[in-house]
Amino acid sequence: MSDNLYKILEIENDLIDLYYDNKKLDTDEEKKIISKLDKLLKKINNIELIYLLKNGTAIHKAIDILIYFKEYKINKKEIKENNSYKEELTKLNRFIDSISDAVWNENEYMYICSKCKVDDVADYLLKNMSNEDIMSLSNDSSDWNYKLFLYGNLKA
Repeated sequence: MSDNLYKILEIENDLIDLYYDNKKLDTDEEKKIISKLDKLLKKINNIELIYLLKNGTAIHKAIDILIYFKEYKINKKEIKENNSYKEELTKLNRFIDSISDAVWNENEYMYICSKCKVDDVADYLLKNMSNEDIMSLSNDSSDWNYKLFLYGNLKA
């Protein structure tokens, strides 16, 4: 856990105390809390944001966490050198699954995936992946929709 995430969780605890004590936040106090959260949320990564989506309660009343998601980054040069397209797609799929587990509805899921540009990353990886790797991924999956998606990316 990063220091910034830890600080956010401390603010979360303060917010929980305020909300459960039925204390109304005055406008200045609320602005200060939101300002602190804004600065900290900009500094944390997508995995930590997913953690907050799953585990935060009071923070959602104060600020919209979804807007802080960042583009999913990959190191194209390193992936090419190591020919690790398959492994990177597997990591991307785990990331996408974690989003799915954390969100409340399909709209949030689609918003985060769009903000992180996961489709663009998947397209890049699949375009550069060998047919053998695509077939291996499809054989490892029991999801027929995913298998069909992968088959659609086979090269002639």
